[in-house]
Amino acid sequence: SSGINAEYGGDLTRGGTHEGCVDLLRAVQTRVKPAYHVFGHIHEAYGVSTDGVTMFLNAATCNRQYKAVHDALVFDLPAGTYEEECETDAMMDCETCGQ
Repeated sequence: SSGINAEYGGDLTRGGTHEGCVDLLRAVQTRVKPAYHVFGHIHEAYGVSTDGVTMFLNAATCNRQYKAVHDALVFDLPAGTYEEECETDAMMDCETCGQ
């Protein structure tokens, strides 16, 4: 997905503007509520932030000139998390709407 949001980081450009999608942020925070949201469209906003529910990971490894300057973001998923989340209503809604 694209860079995410003004409130929790991950979309602030070098010019000081937020370029994330407000509709995507709203869906992530109010409907889907994932433990992790990984993206990387806004290269200069590399890093990790959280809103207390979702960990937002801007995993862009390149800068604006497409040179690899950032380390890869590596994180471990807790055992059993994926299988448990697949059985929730939120995941079923995503499969139903095709997103």
